[in-house]
Amino acid sequence: MSEEKKGKNQEMQKTAAFLKEDLDEGRREVSEDTLTFNSDDVKNRVLGKKKISSSVENIIEKLGCAEVNRNKKKRKKKNYLARFLGIIAVIIAFILFLASPIFNVDKITVTGNNYYSDSEVIMMSGAVKGNNIIFKPGKKKIINALEKNPYFREVSVKRHLPSTLEINVDERQQIANIKYGNKYVVISESGLVLRIGAIDPKLTLLKGLTLSKMKVGEHVRAEEKLTLKETLSMVALMRKGNLFFKKIHVKDRFIEAYVFDTLIVRGTPDRMKSVIESGHLQKVINKLYKNKMKRGTINLGDHNYISFSPAF
Repeated sequence: MSEEKKGKNQEMQKTAAFLKEDLDEGRREVSEDTLTFNSDDVKNRVLGKKKISSSVENIIEKLGCAEVNRNKKKRKKKNYLARFLGIIAVIIAFILFLASPIFNVDKITVTGNNYYSDSEVIMMSGAVKGNNIIFKPGKKKIINALEKNPYFREVSVKRHLPSTLEINVDERQQIANIKYGNKYVVISESGLVLRIGAIDPKLTLLKGLTLSKMKVGEHVRAEEKLTLKETLSMVALMRKGNLFFKKIHVKDRFIEAYVFDTLIVRGTPDRMKSVIESGHLQKVINKLYKNKMKRGTINLGDHNYISFSPAF
């Protein structure tokens, strides 16, 4: 029995030894796994901390940039405001300088006028010596004041700093007049009524027209519209050709132009314009005048034909 017990004890000892070895081996495996797990965990934690740190740095950097941009915008706004105020100050100073007595008018000149004198043009313009050349009364007001008068086709104003004002007018020429009741209506080459008065203006008198009501600043209205237009054009040419007709009597498409009360030129307006432009009519009249022939009719025919019928 003792030997059997010894055999059992030995087997138990071997079994215990195997179990111990298995236990030790299991501990080693657990230890290795634990170590491996801890190493990966540490790595993950380290990487996580680095990512968090990097994100924080990025946020701080962005916040810093935003703050810098806000400061730049504030500085720009301040600069714009300073520039704006500076410009306003310069403009105000410039206006005050222009309004100073240095720029008061001490000389006014007028050019282009014929019918009206310099002083009359200046008076109508509203320009006054001693007024500021820039602001009183101003170019536009001067132009508007003068262009209300039908004699002035166009007006321009020039400032010669510091104190000279120049007014230039393009004046319509009065070339004829029409007797309307007991008034004389003075008209331009285009038939514009320049003025109406009771005194004979000593201009070519137009007769024989069928007229309607006439008003200063408006064109003459006549039934013989075409004949009137051609006659006025001829009268304007007459002045350039060194001729003067005392009066012109319109008869349908023909006109009778009176050199003297007894010496008449008869023809169409177009034919009369042609012989005036060529100088033929002037030659005929001068020849008659030298021969002391002041009574009769000069007839203007076609193809440059001119004849004279004396009156006794």
